Amino acid sequence: MPIPLRGKSVSGAIAAGVFAALLPLTPAAAALCPAQLTTQLDTALNQAPLDTAYTGMVLQTQGQTPRTIYSRNGDRLFTPASNIKLLTTAAAAHQLGGYYRLRTSVYGNPNAEGITALRVVGRGDPSFTTAQIDSLAQQLAQAGVRQVSRLVIDDSYFPGFATNPTWEWEDAQWAYAAPVNSLILNRNAIALQVAPTQVGSPLSLTWLQPLPAGPLPLMNATATVAAGATAESLTLWRTGDTPTVRVTGQMAQGSSAQTYNLAVLNPAQQFAAAMEQALRRQSVAVGQTVISQNPLPIAEPELAAVESPEVRDLMGVANRDSDNLYAEALFKTMGVTAAGNSTEGDNVAEASRAGGEVVKAALAEIGVNAAALRLADGSGLSRHNLVSPAALVETLQVMTTHPQGRFFRESLAIAGQSGTLSNRLRGTVLEGRLQGKSGALTGNVALSGYLQPPNYEPLVFSIVINHSNQHASLLRQQIDELLLLVAQLSDGC
Repeated sequence: MPIPLRGKSVSGAIAAGVFAALLPLTPAAAALCPAQLTTQLDTALNQAPLDTAYTGMVLQTQGQTPRTIYSRNGDRLFTPASNIKLLTTAAAAHQLGGYYRLRTSVYGNPNAEGITALRVVGRGDPSFTTAQIDSLAQQLAQAGVRQVSRLVIDDSYFPGFATNPTWEWEDAQWAYAAPVNSLILNRNAIALQVAPTQVGSPLSLTWLQPLPAGPLPLMNATATVAAGATAESLTLWRTGDTPTVRVTGQMAQGSSAQTYNLAVLNPAQQFAAAMEQALRRQSVAVGQTVISQNPLPIAEPELAAVESPEVRDLMGVANRDSDNLYAEALFKTMGVTAAGNSTEGDNVAEASRAGGEVVKAALAEIGVNAAALRLADGSGLSRHNLVSPAALVETLQVMTTHPQGRFFRESLAIAGQSGTLSNRLRGTVLEGRLQGKSGALTGNVALSGYLQPPNYEPLVFSIVINHSNQHASLLRQQIDELLLLVAQLSDGC
C-alpha cells in the first residue's frame, strides 16, 4: 500500500541558481552543444517507454529575460501530481507571507466561580498535536476556568468538504489523503500494525496510538500461513461512510510486522474527545460538548491560543517532503483569508474551490499566465488538476526575484541530499545541483525546478509525463536521464 515518502530537512539560504553543499563533480559524458539539445531530447522522448505516453517539457535559462532552449507541449495541460504544490506554495508566499501563522483559539468569559462556556476555534493548523491541546487546557486553567458549562468545538473555518470530493476513494483511506478540516489533530491519521500469529489463526491487528474517541472498529478476515507458504496480499478497506476497517489477506508465520497509516475520517469528533480529556486532566469539569459547523461572530475574549510554525516552515514540509496535509491547509487558508479576515474567515461556500480561485489570482498577480489552469486541490492528489509545464516554469522563474522567493526556494528538495529527491541523482554530476519538486500519481510523474549544469548557465525546467503504463520508478529514471543529458550542456561549443 502507498506510504508517503518522508525525507530529511534542509536549511540555510539558497540563492537563485546556486545550491548549497556542492559535492565534487563525477566524470561527465562529452560536452553537449546547445544546437544539439533539441535533437537529443526529441530522440529520448520519442523512444520507448515514453513513446506511448503524453510528455511535456520546458527548459529555460534562468533570469528576468529567460531564453527557452527546449519546449515540447509546453503550453498543453497535464495532470501535474504533486508539482501543483509549487503553485500552492508560491501563492502562499505571495498571499500570506513567510511569517504568517495559523492560530487555534479558545474563547470564553469565566464568572467569579470560574464557570464558562468555551468555544474552540480551529484555523487548519496541520502541525497541531495532543501536546498543543494540553497547552490550551493548561492556559485555560491558568486563566481561572474551573468548570465548562458548554464546550463548543467550532470546525467551521474551512467550509465545505474535509476530504476533497475529487480525490479517489482508494486514496481517501490512507494518511496521505487524510481529511483537511479546521481542527486537525495528530495529522488526522492513525497507524495500524499487522503481524502474524499462529498458523491458522487470524493476524494480530494493533492500533499503535489510542484515538481519543475510541479505536476504529476492525473486521479481521485474515489468516497466518506456514513459513515459506505463498501468502495472499493484505488489503485494508472501508466502504461507504462506515468507520469499520476491513482487513483481509495472509502473512507467513515469522514474517515481520507491517504498519499501515490510515486516515481518521471523523477528525472533529476526535478533537472534541481529546479536548474534553485534556481539560479533565487539568481538573476542569466539562458539561455538554457540541461540534459546530456554523460560523458565528467572535464576541468573547480569547482565553488561550496556540500558533502553528510560520508559513515558510509549512511550505518546507509541503514541498520538500511532498506533504499533502500541509499543502491543503495552505490552499484552504488562502481561500478563506483572501479578503484579509484571518480571524473568522471569509464567507465562502467551499474552502478548496475558493483556494483554487485565490491561487490562480495570486499567480496572475505575480506574472504567471494562469488563465487556462484548473486547480481542484492544493496538493496534486486530485486528477482534476490541469497545469502546463510552461506555467510551472513561469512560477519558478518569478519566484527567483519575488520578495518572498527565498522562502520558496528554501522549501524545495535537493537532488541526492534532501526530501523526496534525497535518493535521486545521488553520485551523479547533478547531486546538489538540482533543486525542485517531484510528483507522482499512477501513470503520471513530474519533476520541476532549478538546474545548474557544471559548464552552462543556470536553468529552470519542468518535465511532466502523463498516461503512461509504466511504473513510477521507471518514469522517474527516465526523467533523471533526461536531466543528466541536459547537464552535459556546454558554452564552449
